[in-house]
Amino acid sequence: MSQKLAIRVTLEPDGKTPKRELMFNGYKVGDVSYVDLIEFIMQATSSLRFEVKR
Repeated sequence: MSQKLAIRVTLEPDGKTPKRELMFNGYKVGDVSYVDLIEFIMQATSSLRFEVKR
């Protein structure tokens, strides 16, 4: 069974403010701020340098 981690971005009812949510296997884990999202992206891309081709 594979596990999936994702960030879902929707708009608030006002139609202008984005709402970011951390999702795990389709279930909401919590809300994510803009700064948390940038840190998440930086960590994910930084870890790619350790991938070794075999």
